[in-house]
Amino acid sequence: MRARPAAPASPIVARLKADFPDLPDALARAAKYIINYPHSATTLSIGRLAEVTESGQASIIRLCRSLGFAGFREFRVALAAQLGATAPTPQASGTAAGLDRLCADMINTLRATSDLLDRRALRAAAERIVERGRANVYGAGVSGLAGGILAAKLLRAGIWAQAFTDFNMAIEVIGPVSRDAVAIAISDSGTTPETVRALRAARAAGAATVAITSRPAGPIAAHADLLLRTAPLEQKLADGVTTSVPAQMLVIETLVGLVAAAAGRRRSGSGGAEKSRGRRRRAARPA
Repeated sequence: MRARPAAPASPIVARLKADFPDLPDALARAAKYIINYPHSATTLSIGRLAEVTESGQASIIRLCRSLGFAGFREFRVALAAQLGATAPTPQASGTAAGLDRLCADMINTLRATSDLLDRRALRAAAERIVERGRANVYGAGVSGLAGGILAAKLLRAGIWAQAFTDFNMAIEVIGPVSRDAVAIAISDSGTTPETVRALRAARAAGAATVAITSRPAGPIAAHADLLLRTAPLEQKLADGVTTSVPAQMLVIETLVGLVAAAAGRRRSGSGGAEKSRGRRRRAARPA
């Protein structure tokens, strides 16, 4: 009997996709099967899954516990419940199939990013940006383009921000521009050497640091005070590469919205305090 193809990603499947690059071989084999055939995985015993994936039962239990479950039984029940809320994407042909598949993958990536994103870290990042009033954004390639958009949106929200894609220049000025600022590094892989180096240097110079990445175990996370996690896009584009832009833009739009709201509250609060001081000064004047 042939296993069913994967349905739109559940939060568990999204988490496995995001963690997959950092899993040990035995756990990665089990995770790969669950990612590709989630419905089939819910029907297998732990012994059968171990046999199919050539992984030990202990490895499968380790995988389940890394996801927050006590054991395989709890994991399987949760996965089945999540898959019950999703439905396989209808298959088309030709160009329409490619468009439908890419659209579905982007939607799933956005949903998965929403599931993976730490709301407290997101709010803390926004508050830190407003408190310091300055932000420096670092990114290379496509992530650099996303960084430019983030910087432009922060400027519109009233935050002094600039995006660095020339890393030689970034390192030369990183000391003075990092003091009392927030450094935001964007790297889907979490391993881009120039971006990692910039975030590390910014932190050493006194900046508060934020990383936007789909690799929470990647090198960049070691230099981030706050981690904003995205989900990777699985669909390959025509040139054979994947794009992290949809997930990164979801984080950027949400972060800028929180920054704008926090900045507005701060302005309202300071305005109210100034009015109160003015009333007290007028009341203290002699008649």
